[in-house]
Amino acid sequence: MPDELTVRRILGDQPFAEIGRPVWAVADARHGCVIAAGDLGHVMWRGTGQWLGHRIGVYEAGTLRPRHVVASRYPVCAVEPHPELPLVAVGTGRYDGSWDFQGELLLLHLETGQVTNLLCKSRQVRHLRWLEDGRLAMLLSPEDKDGGFRKGFELAVAADDWLSAPAGLVDPDDARHPMVESGLLHDPQVEDTLARLTEGRWRRRAEVRDLAVLADGRVLATGLHTDLECWDPSGAPTWALPAEGEGSVRVEAAPDGESAWVTYRGHRRDKGTGRLVDRAIAVQRVSTADGDVVDTVDVPSAPALHATAEGWLAVRPQGRDAHPALLLAPTHQEAARLDLSPSRSNSPALRVKHSDRLLYVDGGPGPDDDAPWIHAIDPPGAHGPATVRALFPLRWDPASALQPWYGPAVELSDSLVHAGRSYEPGTTYLNSREGTYVVSRQLPDGQTRWVHLTDKPLADLDGDERRMYVVYLTGEVEILDAATGEVRARHTLRAHGHPATPVSAAYRADQQRLVVGTLDGRILDCSVPD
Repeated sequence: MPDELTVRRILGDQPFAEIGRPVWAVADARHGCVIAAGDLGHVMWRGTGQWLGHRIGVYEAGTLRPRHVVASRYPVCAVEPHPELPLVAVGTGRYDGSWDFQGELLLLHLETGQVTNLLCKSRQVRHLRWLEDGRLAMLLSPEDKDGGFRKGFELAVAADDWLSAPAGLVDPDDARHPMVESGLLHDPQVEDTLARLTEGRWRRRAEVRDLAVLADGRVLATGLHTDLECWDPSGAPTWALPAEGEGSVRVEAAPDGESAWVTYRGHRRDKGTGRLVDRAIAVQRVSTADGDVVDTVDVPSAPALHATAEGWLAVRPQGRDAHPALLLAPTHQEAARLDLSPSRSNSPALRVKHSDRLLYVDGGPGPDDDAPWIHAIDPPGAHGPATVRALFPLRWDPASALQPWYGPAVELSDSLVHAGRSYEPGTTYLNSREGTYVVSRQLPDGQTRWVHLTDKPLADLDGDERRMYVVYLTGEVEILDAATGEVRARHTLRAHGHPATPVSAAYRADQQRLVVGTLDGRILDCSVPD
Protein backbone atom coordinates (compact mmCIF):
# COMPACT_ATOMS: atom_id res chain seq x y z
CA MET A 1 0.00 0.00 0.00
CA PRO A 2 1.60 3.34 -1.03
CA ASP A 3 0.56 5.21 2.13
CA GLU A 4 0.98 2.44 4.67
CA LEU A 5 1.41 3.44 8.31
CA THR A 6 2.89 0.84 10.67
CA VAL A 7 3.28 0.86 14.45
CA ARG A 8 6.82 -0.51 14.72
CA ARG A 9 7.27 -0.17 18.49
CA ILE A 10 5.60 1.23 21.58
CA LEU A 11 7.49 3.51 23.98
CA GLY A 12 6.38 3.39 27.59
CA ASP A 13 4.67 0.06 27.01
CA GLN A 14 3.83 -2.06 30.04
CA PRO A 15 1.22 -4.57 31.18
CA PHE A 16 -2.14 -3.09 32.18
CA ALA A 17 -1.47 0.13 30.24
CA GLU A 18 -4.83 -0.19 28.48
CA ILE A 19 -6.89 0.51 31.62
CA GLY A 20 -5.23 3.82 32.59
CA ARG A 21 -5.39 4.70 36.29
CA PRO A 22 -6.12 1.34 37.97
CA VAL A 23 -8.96 0.92 40.46
CA TRP A 24 -9.36 -2.89 40.58
CA ALA A 25 -7.18 -5.94 39.98
CA VAL A 26 -8.41 -9.48 40.64
CA ALA A 27 -6.62 -12.72 39.70
CA ASP A 28 -8.70 -15.65 38.42
CA ALA A 29 -6.41 -18.69 38.67
CA ARG A 30 -9.12 -21.07 37.47
CA HIS A 31 -9.29 -19.36 34.08
CA GLY A 32 -5.66 -18.24 33.90
CA CYS A 33 -6.24 -14.51 33.81
CA VAL A 34 -6.16 -11.23 35.70
CA ILE A 35 -9.13 -8.88 35.53
CA ALA A 36 -8.10 -5.24 35.94
CA ALA A 37 -10.20 -2.10 35.66
CA GLY A 38 -9.34 1.57 35.54
CA ASP A 39 -9.96 5.06 34.24
CA LEU A 40 -8.23 6.57 31.19
CA GLY A 41 -9.18 10.13 32.08
CA HIS A 42 -11.05 12.85 30.22
CA VAL A 43 -10.85 14.07 26.65
CA MET A 44 -12.88 16.74 24.86
CA TRP A 45 -15.03 14.40 22.79
CA ARG A 46 -16.99 16.10 20.01
CA GLY A 47 -19.10 15.09 17.07
CA THR A 48 -20.81 11.73 16.82
CA GLY A 49 -20.47 8.97 19.39
CA GLN A 50 -19.74 9.18 23.09
CA TRP A 51 -16.44 9.02 24.94
CA LEU A 52 -16.25 6.02 27.29
CA GLY A 53 -13.21 6.64 29.50
CA HIS A 54 -13.42 3.61 31.79
CA ARG A 55 -11.83 0.29 30.84
CA ILE A 56 -12.01 -3.35 31.91
CA GLY A 57 -9.13 -5.54 30.79
CA VAL A 58 -8.73 -9.31 30.86
CA TYR A 59 -5.03 -10.26 30.85
CA GLU A 60 -3.31 -13.63 30.42
CA ALA A 61 -1.93 -14.72 33.79
CA GLY A 62 1.44 -15.84 32.39
CA THR A 63 2.34 -13.16 29.86
CA LEU A 64 0.03 -10.36 31.11
CA ARG A 65 -0.85 -9.63 27.49
CA PRO A 66 -4.38 -8.29 27.01
CA ARG A 67 -6.95 -10.89 26.05
CA HIS A 68 -9.92 -8.49 25.98
CA VAL A 69 -10.28 -4.77 26.64
CA VAL A 70 -13.81 -3.41 26.91
CA ALA A 71 -15.13 0.09 27.59
CA SER A 72 -17.49 0.96 30.42
CA ARG A 73 -19.87 3.90 30.47
CA TYR A 74 -19.38 4.37 34.21
CA PRO A 75 -16.56 3.96 36.77
CA VAL A 76 -15.97 0.40 37.97
CA CYS A 77 -17.04 -0.12 41.60
CA ALA A 78 -16.78 -3.91 42.02
CA VAL A 79 -15.23 -6.93 40.26
CA GLU A 80 -16.19 -10.52 41.11
CA PRO A 81 -15.15 -13.56 39.02
CA HIS A 82 -17.53 -16.54 38.96
CA PRO A 83 -16.12 -19.41 41.07
CA GLU A 84 -16.50 -21.91 38.21
CA LEU A 85 -17.74 -20.42 34.95
CA PRO A 86 -15.59 -18.23 32.64
CA LEU A 87 -17.48 -15.13 33.71
CA VAL A 88 -16.79 -12.03 35.76
CA ALA A 89 -19.46 -9.72 37.16
CA VAL A 90 -18.53 -6.03 37.12
CA GLY A 91 -20.48 -3.39 39.00
CA THR A 92 -20.26 0.16 37.68
CA GLY A 93 -21.81 3.51 38.45
CA ARG A 94 -21.61 7.03 39.81
CA TYR A 95 -23.60 9.92 41.18
CA ASP A 96 -24.56 12.14 38.24
CA GLY A 97 -23.80 15.36 40.11
CA SER A 98 -27.41 16.46 40.20
CA TRP A 99 -29.92 14.01 41.61
CA ASP A 100 -29.58 10.41 40.49
CA PHE A 101 -27.20 7.46 40.77
CA GLN A 102 -26.43 5.79 37.45
CA GLY A 103 -24.70 2.56 36.55
CA GLU A 104 -24.71 -0.92 35.04
CA LEU A 105 -24.15 -4.52 36.07
CA LEU A 106 -21.90 -6.03 33.41
CA LEU A 107 -21.39 -9.74 32.88
CA LEU A 108 -18.15 -10.27 30.91
CA HIS A 109 -17.33 -13.61 29.29
CA LEU A 110 -13.62 -14.23 29.91
CA GLU A 111 -13.12 -16.29 26.76
CA THR A 112 -15.21 -14.46 24.14
CA GLY A 113 -15.15 -10.93 25.54
CA GLN A 114 -18.94 -10.65 25.20
CA VAL A 115 -20.50 -8.13 27.60
CA THR A 116 -24.11 -8.10 28.84
CA ASN A 117 -25.73 -5.44 31.02
CA LEU A 118 -27.94 -7.31 33.48
CA LEU A 119 -29.76 -4.23 34.81
CA CYS A 120 -33.07 -3.18 33.29
CA LYS A 121 -32.76 0.29 34.89
CA SER A 122 -29.72 2.44 35.52
CA ARG A 123 -28.38 2.18 39.06
CA GLN A 124 -24.95 2.20 40.69
CA VAL A 125 -23.77 -1.32 41.58
CA ARG A 126 -21.51 -0.93 44.62
CA HIS A 127 -20.59 -4.50 45.66
CA LEU A 128 -20.87 -8.03 44.24
CA ARG A 129 -20.56 -11.58 45.58
CA TRP A 130 -21.33 -15.01 44.12
CA LEU A 131 -23.26 -17.14 46.65
CA GLU A 132 -22.86 -20.87 47.20
CA ASP A 133 -26.33 -21.52 45.81
CA GLY A 134 -25.34 -19.93 42.47
CA ARG A 135 -27.04 -16.58 42.95
CA LEU A 136 -25.30 -13.26 42.42
CA ALA A 137 -25.59 -10.96 45.42
CA MET A 138 -25.16 -7.22 44.95
CA LEU A 139 -25.40 -3.93 46.78
CA LEU A 140 -27.31 -1.33 44.77
CA SER A 141 -27.41 2.39 45.32
CA PRO A 142 -30.68 4.16 46.04
CA GLU A 143 -32.32 5.72 43.02
CA ASP A 144 -31.39 9.28 43.98
CA LYS A 145 -29.30 11.22 46.47
CA ASP A 146 -32.11 11.39 49.04
CA GLY A 147 -31.31 7.75 49.76
CA GLY A 148 -27.75 8.56 50.80
CA PHE A 149 -24.26 8.20 49.40
CA ARG A 150 -22.72 5.68 51.79
CA LYS A 151 -25.40 2.99 51.93
CA GLY A 152 -27.14 0.63 49.53
CA PHE A 153 -29.82 -2.03 49.16
CA GLU A 154 -28.93 -5.72 49.09
CA LEU A 155 -30.32 -7.97 46.37
CA ALA A 156 -29.55 -11.55 45.22
CA VAL A 157 -30.66 -12.87 41.84
CA ALA A 158 -30.58 -16.27 40.13
CA ALA A 159 -30.32 -17.34 36.50
CA ASP A 160 -31.09 -20.67 34.86
CA ASP A 161 -27.78 -20.43 32.99
CA TRP A 162 -25.43 -17.56 33.71
CA LEU A 163 -23.58 -18.19 30.44
CA SER A 164 -26.73 -17.16 28.55
CA ALA A 165 -28.15 -14.69 31.08
CA PRO A 166 -30.25 -12.10 29.21
CA ALA A 167 -29.79 -8.35 29.28
CA GLY A 168 -32.10 -6.61 31.75
CA LEU A 169 -32.39 -9.68 33.98
CA VAL A 170 -32.14 -7.63 37.18
CA ASP A 171 -34.71 -5.03 38.26
CA PRO A 172 -33.09 -2.70 40.83
CA ASP A 173 -36.50 -1.82 42.24
CA ASP A 174 -36.82 -5.38 43.56
CA ALA A 175 -34.37 -4.39 46.32
CA ARG A 176 -36.47 -3.58 49.36
CA HIS A 177 -34.19 -4.80 52.16
CA PRO A 178 -32.84 -2.48 54.86
CA MET A 179 -29.88 -0.37 53.71
CA VAL A 180 -26.35 -1.32 54.72
CA GLU A 181 -23.01 0.53 54.55
CA SER A 182 -21.37 0.58 51.12
CA GLY A 183 -17.71 0.72 52.15
CA LEU A 184 -14.92 1.19 49.62
CA LEU A 185 -15.78 1.18 45.91
CA HIS A 186 -12.20 0.57 44.82
CA ASP A 187 -9.32 -1.79 45.60
CA PRO A 188 -6.88 0.06 47.91
CA GLN A 189 -4.10 -2.43 47.08
CA VAL A 190 -4.48 -2.28 43.32
CA GLU A 191 -1.17 -0.53 42.56
CA ASP A 192 0.72 -2.92 44.84
CA THR A 193 -0.96 -5.84 43.08
CA LEU A 194 0.05 -4.61 39.63
CA ALA A 195 3.61 -3.97 40.79
CA ARG A 196 3.79 -7.50 42.23
CA LEU A 197 2.36 -9.13 39.11
CA THR A 198 4.85 -7.28 36.90
CA GLU A 199 7.78 -7.86 39.29
CA GLY A 200 8.12 -4.14 39.88
CA ARG A 201 7.93 -3.08 36.22
CA TRP A 202 4.54 -1.37 36.44
CA ARG A 203 4.61 2.41 36.78
CA ARG A 204 1.77 4.84 36.75
CA ARG A 205 1.59 6.62 33.40
CA ALA A 206 -1.02 8.91 31.89
CA GLU A 207 -1.82 11.27 29.02
CA VAL A 208 1.07 12.18 26.69
CA ARG A 209 0.26 15.83 26.11
CA ASP A 210 2.96 16.82 23.65
CA LEU A 211 5.85 15.33 21.67
CA ALA A 212 8.99 16.32 19.80
CA VAL A 213 11.31 14.18 17.66
CA LEU A 214 14.94 15.31 17.61
CA ALA A 215 17.30 15.07 14.63
CA ASP A 216 19.29 12.25 16.28
CA GLY A 217 16.17 10.10 16.72
CA ARG A 218 15.43 10.85 20.38
CA VAL A 219 11.83 11.51 21.43
CA LEU A 220 10.79 14.08 24.02
CA ALA A 221 7.37 13.84 25.68
CA THR A 222 5.39 15.79 28.26
CA GLY A 223 2.59 14.35 30.31
CA LEU A 224 0.33 14.37 33.30
CA HIS A 225 2.98 12.81 35.55
CA THR A 226 6.17 14.07 33.88
CA ASP A 227 7.36 17.58 33.07
CA LEU A 228 9.57 16.04 30.38
CA GLU A 229 10.97 12.63 29.50
CA CYS A 230 13.47 11.49 26.90
CA TRP A 231 13.64 8.24 24.90
CA ASP A 232 16.79 7.30 23.02
CA PRO A 233 16.78 6.22 19.32
CA SER A 234 16.50 2.56 20.32
CA GLY A 235 13.29 3.28 22.26
CA ALA A 236 14.81 2.98 25.75
CA PRO A 237 14.08 5.62 28.43
CA THR A 238 17.04 7.96 29.04
CA TRP A 239 15.79 10.31 31.75
CA ALA A 240 12.55 11.77 33.12
CA LEU A 241 11.57 14.80 35.17
CA PRO A 242 8.71 13.74 37.44
CA ALA A 243 5.95 16.32 37.76
CA GLU A 244 5.52 18.02 41.12
CA GLY A 245 2.01 19.09 40.22
CA GLU A 246 -0.13 18.43 37.16
CA GLY A 247 2.72 17.91 34.70
CA SER A 248 3.74 19.92 31.67
CA VAL A 249 1.58 20.70 28.68
CA ARG A 250 3.89 21.82 25.85
CA VAL A 251 7.39 21.14 24.55
CA GLU A 252 9.33 23.10 21.92
CA ALA A 253 12.74 21.68 21.04
CA ALA A 254 15.54 24.09 20.14
CA PRO A 255 16.86 23.66 16.57
CA ASP A 256 20.21 22.33 17.83
CA GLY A 257 18.44 19.61 19.82
CA GLU A 258 20.50 20.39 22.93
CA SER A 259 17.61 21.84 24.93
CA ALA A 260 13.83 22.16 24.89
CA TRP A 261 11.36 24.64 26.32
CA VAL A 262 8.46 23.24 28.34
CA THR A 263 5.47 24.89 29.96
CA TYR A 264 3.61 23.64 32.96
CA ARG A 265 0.72 24.92 34.97
CA GLY A 266 -1.31 23.63 37.85
CA HIS A 267 -1.18 23.24 41.59
CA ARG A 268 2.11 22.24 43.18
CA ARG A 269 2.23 20.06 46.27
CA ASP A 270 4.12 20.75 49.47
CA LYS A 271 6.70 17.96 49.72
CA GLY A 272 6.23 17.69 53.47
CA THR A 273 2.45 17.72 53.81
CA GLY A 274 1.42 16.67 50.31
CA ARG A 275 -1.13 19.50 50.24
CA LEU A 276 -1.79 21.70 47.23
CA VAL A 277 -0.12 24.97 48.11
CA ASP A 278 -0.19 27.28 45.08
CA ARG A 279 -0.98 27.56 41.44
CA ALA A 280 2.33 27.50 39.63
CA ILE A 281 2.89 28.65 36.07
CA ALA A 282 6.32 28.58 34.49
CA VAL A 283 8.33 28.10 31.34
CA GLN A 284 11.59 26.17 31.66
CA ARG A 285 14.42 25.28 29.32
CA VAL A 286 15.65 21.75 29.90
CA SER A 287 18.88 20.14 28.73
CA THR A 288 18.10 17.16 26.51
CA ALA A 289 21.36 15.49 27.55
CA ASP A 290 20.41 14.88 31.17
CA GLY A 291 17.11 16.63 31.94
CA ASP A 292 18.68 19.44 33.98
CA VAL A 293 16.75 22.72 34.07
CA VAL A 294 19.01 25.43 32.65
CA ASP A 295 16.62 28.42 32.39
CA THR A 296 13.32 29.45 33.97
CA VAL A 297 10.96 32.19 32.84
CA ASP A 298 8.28 33.26 35.29
CA VAL A 299 5.01 34.31 33.69
CA PRO A 300 1.88 35.77 35.31
CA SER A 301 -0.64 33.51 33.58
CA ALA A 302 -0.85 30.32 31.54
CA PRO A 303 1.52 30.84 28.60
CA ALA A 304 1.29 29.94 24.94
CA LEU A 305 4.53 29.14 23.11
CA HIS A 306 5.05 30.16 19.49
CA ALA A 307 8.26 28.93 17.88
CA THR A 308 10.05 29.06 14.55
CA ALA A 309 12.29 26.46 12.93
CA GLU A 310 15.15 28.94 13.28
CA GLY A 311 14.79 29.05 17.06
CA TRP A 312 12.82 32.23 17.82
CA LEU A 313 10.36 31.74 20.67
CA ALA A 314 7.46 33.93 21.78
CA VAL A 315 6.09 33.33 25.30
CA ARG A 316 2.63 34.86 25.29
CA PRO A 317 0.76 34.98 28.62
CA GLN A 318 -2.98 34.38 28.35
CA GLY A 319 -5.15 35.83 31.08
CA ARG A 320 -7.73 38.43 32.00
CA ASP A 321 -5.14 41.20 32.18
CA ALA A 322 -2.73 42.26 29.48
CA HIS A 323 0.86 41.14 30.01
CA PRO A 324 3.82 41.65 27.68
CA ALA A 325 4.74 38.79 25.40
CA LEU A 326 8.38 37.81 25.80
CA LEU A 327 10.37 37.29 22.62
CA LEU A 328 13.48 35.08 22.94
CA ALA A 329 16.18 34.89 20.28
CA PRO A 330 17.67 31.60 19.02
CA THR A 331 20.43 32.20 21.59
CA HIS A 332 17.68 31.91 24.28
CA GLN A 333 18.26 35.54 25.32
CA GLU A 334 15.46 38.07 25.66
CA ALA A 335 15.14 40.09 22.43
CA ALA A 336 11.97 42.09 23.00
CA ARG A 337 8.80 42.52 24.99
CA LEU A 338 5.59 43.19 23.12
CA ASP A 339 2.61 44.85 24.79
CA LEU A 340 -0.44 43.09 23.45
CA SER A 341 -3.97 44.29 24.04
CA PRO A 342 -6.24 42.45 26.54
CA SER A 343 -8.20 40.92 23.66
CA ARG A 344 -4.99 39.37 22.37
CA SER A 345 -3.92 38.13 25.79
CA ASN A 346 -7.24 36.36 26.28
CA SER A 347 -7.32 34.74 22.86
CA PRO A 348 -6.37 31.08 22.42
CA ALA A 349 -3.09 29.87 21.00
CA LEU A 350 -2.51 28.62 17.48
CA ARG A 351 0.08 25.83 17.59
CA VAL A 352 2.07 26.04 14.34
CA LYS A 353 4.63 23.29 13.68
CA HIS A 354 7.67 23.55 11.38
CA SER A 355 7.06 27.28 11.07
CA ASP A 356 9.30 29.99 9.64
CA ARG A 357 7.18 32.64 11.39
CA LEU A 358 5.80 33.35 14.85
CA LEU A 359 2.09 32.90 14.17
CA TYR A 360 -0.79 33.14 16.61
CA VAL A 361 -4.55 33.73 16.70
CA ASP A 362 -6.02 36.93 18.11
CA GLY A 363 -9.22 38.94 18.00
CA GLY A 364 -7.74 41.93 16.15
CA PRO A 365 -6.69 44.28 14.81
CA GLY A 366 -8.02 43.85 11.32
CA PRO A 367 -10.97 44.81 9.20
CA ASP A 368 -13.21 42.66 11.41
CA ASP A 369 -12.33 43.03 15.09
CA ASP A 370 -15.10 40.66 16.15
CA ALA A 371 -13.54 37.63 14.44
CA PRO A 372 -10.28 35.87 15.33
CA TRP A 373 -7.39 36.75 13.07
CA ILE A 374 -4.09 35.01 12.42
CA HIS A 375 -1.20 37.31 13.24
CA ALA A 376 2.57 37.20 12.78
CA ILE A 377 5.27 38.55 15.09
CA ASP A 378 8.27 39.83 13.16
CA PRO A 379 11.43 39.53 15.30
CA PRO A 380 13.74 42.56 15.61
CA GLY A 381 16.51 42.87 13.05
CA ALA A 382 18.02 45.19 10.53
CA HIS A 383 14.54 46.40 9.58
CA GLY A 384 13.89 47.65 13.11
CA PRO A 385 12.20 46.54 16.35
CA ALA A 386 9.82 43.60 16.69
CA THR A 387 6.41 44.23 15.17
CA VAL A 388 3.02 42.53 14.96
CA ARG A 389 1.11 42.11 11.68
CA ALA A 390 -2.46 40.98 11.01
CA LEU A 391 -2.45 38.39 8.19
CA PHE A 392 -5.96 37.06 7.61
CA PRO A 393 -9.08 35.89 9.51
CA LEU A 394 -9.14 32.42 11.03
CA ARG A 395 -12.54 32.01 9.37
CA TRP A 396 -11.89 31.34 5.69
CA ASP A 397 -15.46 31.70 4.36
CA PRO A 398 -17.44 34.65 5.78
CA ALA A 399 -20.54 33.49 3.89
CA SER A 400 -20.57 30.10 5.64
CA ALA A 401 -22.35 29.48 8.95
CA LEU A 402 -19.46 27.29 10.04
CA GLN A 403 -17.49 28.76 12.96
CA PRO A 404 -13.88 27.51 13.30
CA TRP A 405 -11.93 27.34 16.56
CA TYR A 406 -8.17 27.31 16.98
CA GLY A 407 -6.08 24.13 16.90
CA PRO A 408 -2.86 22.63 15.55
CA ALA A 409 -1.32 23.90 12.31
CA VAL A 410 1.59 23.18 9.97
CA GLU A 411 3.38 25.79 7.89
CA LEU A 412 4.48 24.63 4.45
CA SER A 413 6.60 26.49 1.89
CA ASP A 414 3.75 28.69 0.64
CA SER A 415 0.73 27.73 2.72
CA LEU A 416 -0.61 27.21 6.23
CA VAL A 417 -2.66 24.09 7.00
CA HIS A 418 -4.62 24.55 10.22
CA ALA A 419 -7.21 22.38 11.91
CA GLY A 420 -9.57 22.54 14.85
CA ARG A 421 -13.05 22.18 16.13
CA SER A 422 -15.88 23.50 13.97
CA TYR A 423 -19.38 24.50 14.97
CA GLU A 424 -22.32 25.11 12.67
CA PRO A 425 -25.41 26.46 14.48
CA GLY A 426 -28.82 25.10 13.57
CA THR A 427 -32.31 26.34 14.28
CA THR A 428 -32.14 24.51 17.63
CA TYR A 429 -29.39 23.16 19.85
CA LEU A 430 -30.25 19.60 18.83
CA ASN A 431 -29.70 20.13 15.11
CA SER A 432 -26.52 22.20 15.50
CA ARG A 433 -23.44 20.41 14.18
CA GLU A 434 -19.97 20.05 15.63
CA GLY A 435 -17.00 18.46 13.98
CA THR A 436 -13.44 18.98 12.78
CA TYR A 437 -12.07 21.06 9.93
CA VAL A 438 -8.71 20.95 8.16
CA VAL A 439 -8.07 23.85 5.79
CA SER A 440 -5.13 24.85 3.58
CA ARG A 441 -4.54 28.61 3.25
CA GLN A 442 -2.19 30.37 0.88
CA LEU A 443 0.47 32.54 2.49
CA PRO A 444 0.51 35.43 3.09
CA ASP A 445 -3.02 36.37 1.93
CA GLY A 446 -4.96 33.41 3.42
CA GLN A 447 -6.72 32.38 0.20
CA THR A 448 -8.37 28.98 0.62
CA ARG A 449 -6.88 26.09 -1.31
CA TRP A 450 -8.91 23.20 0.06
CA VAL A 451 -11.12 22.30 3.05
CA HIS A 452 -11.62 18.89 4.66
CA LEU A 453 -14.58 18.48 7.05
CA THR A 454 -15.44 15.49 9.24
CA ASP A 455 -17.43 14.68 12.37
CA LYS A 456 -14.48 12.83 13.93
CA PRO A 457 -13.01 14.50 17.06
CA LEU A 458 -9.53 15.91 16.38
CA ALA A 459 -6.48 14.94 18.44
CA ASP A 460 -3.57 16.49 16.48
CA LEU A 461 -2.16 17.36 13.08
CA ASP A 462 1.30 17.24 11.49
CA GLY A 463 2.84 16.66 8.08
CA ASP A 464 4.95 18.00 5.24
CA GLU A 465 4.69 19.25 1.65
CA ARG A 466 3.28 15.94 0.44
CA ARG A 467 1.17 14.45 3.22
CA MET A 468 -0.82 15.73 6.19
CA TYR A 469 -1.44 13.30 9.04
CA VAL A 470 -4.74 14.05 10.80
CA VAL A 471 -5.00 12.10 14.05
CA TYR A 472 -8.39 11.64 15.73
CA LEU A 473 -9.38 10.68 19.27
CA THR A 474 -11.17 7.68 17.78
CA GLY A 475 -7.74 6.18 16.98
CA GLU A 476 -8.11 6.80 13.26
CA VAL A 477 -5.40 8.54 11.21
CA GLU A 478 -6.31 10.11 7.88
CA ILE A 479 -3.50 10.82 5.42
CA LEU A 480 -4.40 13.83 3.26
CA ASP A 481 -2.67 14.98 0.09
CA ALA A 482 -1.11 18.29 1.15
CA ALA A 483 -1.72 19.86 -2.28
CA THR A 484 -5.36 18.85 -2.78
CA GLY A 485 -6.75 17.71 0.59
CA GLU A 486 -7.74 14.36 -0.92
CA VAL A 487 -7.83 11.45 1.55
CA ARG A 488 -5.07 9.11 0.43
CA ALA A 489 -5.42 6.51 3.19
CA ARG A 490 -7.04 5.77 6.53
CA HIS A 491 -5.54 3.75 9.38
CA THR A 492 -6.76 2.74 12.83
CA LEU A 493 -4.04 2.77 15.48
CA ARG A 494 -3.83 -0.32 17.67
CA ALA A 495 -1.53 -1.47 20.44
CA HIS A 496 -1.25 -5.26 20.84
CA GLY A 497 -4.37 -5.59 18.71
CA HIS A 498 -6.51 -3.26 20.80
CA PRO A 499 -7.65 0.28 19.90
CA ALA A 500 -5.66 3.23 21.25
CA THR A 501 -6.80 6.76 22.06
CA PRO A 502 -4.36 9.30 20.57
CA VAL A 503 -4.06 12.79 22.08
CA SER A 504 -0.85 14.16 20.51
CA ALA A 505 1.41 13.55 17.52
CA ALA A 506 4.72 14.68 16.00
CA TYR A 507 6.05 14.01 12.51
CA ARG A 508 9.66 13.91 11.35
CA ALA A 509 9.97 13.77 7.55
CA ASP A 510 13.69 12.97 7.40
CA GLN A 511 13.16 9.93 9.64
CA GLN A 512 9.86 8.81 8.06
CA ARG A 513 8.34 8.73 11.55
CA LEU A 514 5.05 9.70 13.07
CA VAL A 515 5.04 9.37 16.87
CA VAL A 516 1.64 9.39 18.55
CA GLY A 517 1.06 9.99 22.25
CA THR A 518 -1.90 8.20 23.79
CA LEU A 519 -4.23 8.91 26.67
CA ASP A 520 -2.91 5.90 28.59
CA GLY A 521 0.69 7.18 28.54
CA ARG A 522 2.19 5.14 25.70
CA ILE A 523 3.88 6.49 22.59
CA LEU A 524 3.23 4.70 19.29
CA ASP A 525 6.34 4.98 17.11
CA CYS A 526 5.07 4.62 13.55
CA SER A 527 6.89 4.33 10.24
CA VAL A 528 5.39 6.23 7.32
CA PRO A 529 6.06 6.17 3.56
CA ASP A 530 8.97 8.10 2.08
